Amino acid sequence: MMSKFPTFKTPGDQDAYIGIFEHKLQGYWALMTRVKNKFFSDDSLTKEWKWEELQPKTIEIFRDITSDLMYQTEVDFKERYPDYKTADDELFIPYRSFKENVSEALNEALDQRDKGD
Repeated sequence: MMSKFPTFKTPGDQDAYIGIFEHKLQGYWALMTRVKNKFFSDDSLTKEWKWEELQPKTIEIFRDITSDLMYQTEVDFKERYPDYKTADDELFIPYRSFKENVSEALNEALDQRDKGD
C-alpha cells in the first residue's frame, strides 16, 4: 500500500508529521531488531549478527515476520479490546497474504488457460 506524502499547510505541520514518522520508525526498528535477535542472537546456535552482515533476503524475511506479527498483534488486541475497532479493520489485507492470493489466482487462471489449449 503506497501512502501519499501530504502537502503541508505550515512548517509546524511538516514538523509534526516528521515527528510522528520518526516515532513510528523507532518503534518499527525496535520490533525488527527484536525479531532478528530472536533468530540470530547469543541464545541461538549462531553468533549475534549485525544488520550489515545479513543478506538482503534475510532482512526481507525479518521485515515480513515483523509486519505479520504487528498485524496479528493488532487483530488480537482489537479482539480483546473491541473499543479500538474501526470500520476499516475489516478491509485490511496483509501484504503477504494479498500477494499470495493474487499469485494463486493468476496460477489457477494460467492452469485453466493451459487446459483449454
